[in-house]
Amino acid sequence: MATLTGTSKQMEDQARELTDSELAEYAYMNDSPQSLKARGEIARRAKRDSDRMLCWAKIAGVFSIIAVVLAVLTAIIPWMTSRP
Repeated sequence: MATLTGTSKQMEDQARELTDSELAEYAYMNDSPQSLKARGEIARRAKRDSDRMLCWAKIAGVFSIIAVVLAVLTAIIPWMTSRP
């Protein structure tokens, strides 16, 4: 198990280098500074991942709106052109 030592900033930098499983080991320890830094890093990674997922969800939403508009146009155009 890697160790988080040094100043607060040094521990943050070391936590960024750890894997998720190593961070989980630290996070479930007592309320030591190392444990708190590990929990903070886990939260930072979760927020980054959720922000990325939200971005893709917004992109998918925009494309779904475009698809609905195109479907409506596809249904209306033949009806409009067939009228005398």
